[in-house]
Amino acid sequence: MSTTSTAPMVTKEYSFYGVERLVDNSVTDFDLFISLERHFILYSGSGYKWNRMELNELLRAGHDQLYIRSQDLAKAAMYEAVVKLPMINRELAPPERIQHLEQVGAKFTQCLYEGDLTEACVEKARSLATAMTDCISEDRRCIQNLSGLADHDYYTYFHSVRVSAYSVAIAISLGLSDAALLNQIALGALFHDVGKKDVPQSLLNKSGPLTDAEWKIMRGHPEAGFGRLAESVLSHVPREIVLHHHERRNGLGYPHGLDKGSLLPEVQIATLADIFDALTSARSYQSKRSRYEALDFIRHKLLKEEVCPDSYRALISCLAA
Repeated sequence: MSTTSTAPMVTKEYSFYGVERLVDNSVTDFDLFISLERHFILYSGSGYKWNRMELNELLRAGHDQLYIRSQDLAKAAMYEAVVKLPMINRELAPPERIQHLEQVGAKFTQCLYEGDLTEACVEKARSLATAMTDCISEDRRCIQNLSGLADHDYYTYFHSVRVSAYSVAIAISLGLSDAALLNQIALGALFHDVGKKDVPQSLLNKSGPLTDAEWKIMRGHPEAGFGRLAESVLSHVPREIVLHHHERRNGLGYPHGLDKGSLLPEVQIATLADIFDALTSARSYQSKRSRYEALDFIRHKLLKEEVCPDSYRALISCLAA
């Protein structure tokens, strides 16, 4: 069957969507339609899983073009971005696999910052979090192979995936073994800075000190990130990591000034991971520290008052030769 003579006029409400853009074994989180007798008929709803046989049948039937609501084009763009990301090679040994995860995770974060936060995006984050947990559970010291080589222009993209890796390694060293909880920690760390989508790049990469007005914008990113995740199905732990990773044990953090008695242990783990990666990365306003220098800085400046001593000792055990 060909759609050439019966295709409806494409209006502002609908746009063409080529079948060749759909990927085998992927899930679309937007509706797709076919045209019959100049009418749009729903073919697949959000959450539909595709397979190669069905895609080939559509092409053989002459439905090389499906239709999408124009309001869903941003969702489609994110779907296409995440399905093109490389698959994680689970045959690699943990030291090599963690480097592969770092690269793929950075590309994922770039997609996240350049597009909308969609169900497809969250599902890809879940798969990355699971791969991260599996890799570090095999060998928690594989985090020593994280590169940390990205310059400050790409810091935001690499930072989140490294915070995820450090968080899982710390949690495992503390004795956490529940895979589901480890995955939640990894997922929360991957999304912890998602609120920075609302912060201008010029501000993120500013080399000089921030003004009071700029600090107000910057300090708004945890709540902005929490708001962006409001319609997702993420559980309590990832949401708390996103909202409270800048809180401090002495109650002097933000956005709510919570102290150690009010902060989840998982949040305190992610907080240390966030600080450690920031200290060991090249930034527009600071030189990169070695891991030893970063640990020494944390011990003398932040330990007990701002970060959890147990998590600090766990991080050291992961990085010990």
